[in-house]
Amino acid sequence: MKMAKSNLKPTYFLPLFMFLVIVNLVGGHFEYNKLRDLSKPLILLSLLIYFGINGRGLKKTTYILMLSALFFSWMGDILLKYEAESSSFFIYGLIAFLTAHLLYCITFTKRWNNNASTSFWAVLILLITYGMILFFQLKDELGQLMIPVIIYVSAILLMAITGYRRKDMVSTESFKLVFMGALLFIASDSILAINKFLNPVPYSHILVMGTYAAAQFLITKGVLTQDSYK
Repeated sequence: MKMAKSNLKPTYFLPLFMFLVIVNLVGGHFEYNKLRDLSKPLILLSLLIYFGINGRGLKKTTYILMLSALFFSWMGDILLKYEAESSSFFIYGLIAFLTAHLLYCITFTKRWNNNASTSFWAVLILLITYGMILFFQLKDELGQLMIPVIIYVSAILLMAITGYRRKDMVSTESFKLVFMGALLFIASDSILAINKFLNPVPYSHILVMGTYAAAQFLITKGVLTQDSYK
């Protein structure tokens, strides 16, 4: 297997990424809508460029899949900016993120461990149980969105499951980064769904965007380091 470079460049990326995230969190919290809307797509765009530069040592299929997943995430961010203007944009954004999750799943299965451990089955049961609890909490408020939400929840749970199944097939650092990123993605979307369909969540923008940005970064960094060994 190819060995990933330990010093991922460009070194200016993380400060830039954190700056964009902080700008978005401040803009959202204080309802500076222009600042929030301008910074949000730049977060994923910066991550997309970062991976594009640093992921060229990965296998070509993994590189293309990850670029595509980040691209569809970026498109999802852009589309959801306009959901207040039309509910159609929410559906389009959901489809974009659904596509991103499926691409992440395919990426993770490239390092699928054929030996299912006891911990894998425990994680599988916990994730499915959590997904069912969340869905049954939301279902009465979903209306025509019930089927799309079922599909989306299934996809994001599958993303976490396939992320966990990489265990012992990649470096320990990579495994932990990707799986933690997947869990943060679930947390972000859960808060978003509760805030949208059930009850307002205090500091929802900070919680949603904070966990979302961290999730995308951790997954990206995890894939970049999947062939490094200590």
